[in-house]
Amino acid sequence: MLKRTYIFTLISCAVLTTVSIAIAQRDSFIKIEGPTLRVRIDSAVRQARSAGQPFFWTAYSFDVRPGVAVDVELTDFRGSTNTISDTSISIGTSHGVKIETRNLGIFLLHDGNANRITRLEVYNLERQREYSRYPVYWLGRGSNEESLTLLKGLVSPEQQLKVGEHAVMAIGLHDDPQVSAILKDFIRSSARDQVRSSSVFWLGQIGGEQAFLAELVRGDRESVEFRKKAAFAIGVSKDATALFTLKGLYGEVTHREIKRQIIFAASINENKDQAIDFLISIAANDPDTECKKQALFWLGQRAGDRSLKVLGDVASSTDADTEVQKQAVFAISRRPKDEAIPLLIKIARTHPKAEVRKQALFWLGLSGDERALELFKEILTK
Repeated sequence: MLKRTYIFTLISCAVLTTVSIAIAQRDSFIKIEGPTLRVRIDSAVRQARSAGQPFFWTAYSFDVRPGVAVDVELTDFRGSTNTISDTSISIGTSHGVKIETRNLGIFLLHDGNANRITRLEVYNLERQREYSRYPVYWLGRGSNEESLTLLKGLVSPEQQLKVGEHAVMAIGLHDDPQVSAILKDFIRSSARDQVRSSSVFWLGQIGGEQAFLAELVRGDRESVEFRKKAAFAIGVSKDATALFTLKGLYGEVTHREIKRQIIFAASINENKDQAIDFLISIAANDPDTECKKQALFWLGQRAGDRSLKVLGDVASSTDADTEVQKQAVFAISRRPKDEAIPLLIKIARTHPKAEVRKQALFWLGLSGDERALELFKEILTK
């Protein structure tokens, strides 16, 4: 009870501190009034020109998708963090509390001389920033309709690539039912790989688009890398059907690199028990040695007795492929020492294949564990 109270107090203090930072920063912004976002942007541009500002920001807040944290400092974090367009996107919990940042701003850096936008950033307003020492014209809140219309225009081929890529991220962060359709349109029509890839990632985060993403994975006309990104997007999805979709795709596609990516995508899916079942099935039954090894590797990253037992069974089998067994030994070596060392010692002592015993001894030697040292003393004194 005391621990929970302490954590709650820490979180409350952190919230109060970040709110104070956000308020202080906004007080330093130049406030712009007007009936629409477009009118306010135009007014800010005129005001900046009158002030002789060669570079300046226009910025506004928007309705942020829940369950996503942007540019946050985390402790005791459980979840996943991806760097998208140079911005860290985290999904998970900190100290057991779901993290999210609802206080974000879209910042557009204007080159007054060239009359164009040269940067687009999504900033966490609760983080202290200097904004490259350029003045910030604060536009207030932009409605979803206004904001999405503006951002779609910034994804056009006439804009700088980085601006377009960041605009896709900003669109993906909006809490609006239009977002999926906008992203799918980018995937279908954009000639820019970065725009399409970023759109695929955000479709996975939004959810509800398993069928569309699965078609991309199957798409022989797409590049292998793009198909792999679509598989990853399915894996990180919160949809209950994500793992079922990946299992179906694994049986359909023939390209080894894509199959390996599907294995990885399954390994990071939040449906942990079914993911382990899938990996175990591949490790036990797949005729492709490389796919078996990939499944064993990711089983090694999964905590739990079931995955450890499978690794031990494969490594100890007398009729398994030697390379697969060596991969199982490696995967075992990645486990916590109290799990790995006894099993590696057993393999080093008793395995009928010299190559597998040698692999176990190699990883024991790197462990620095006292139990491993005793084994080496025993071997050397024989």
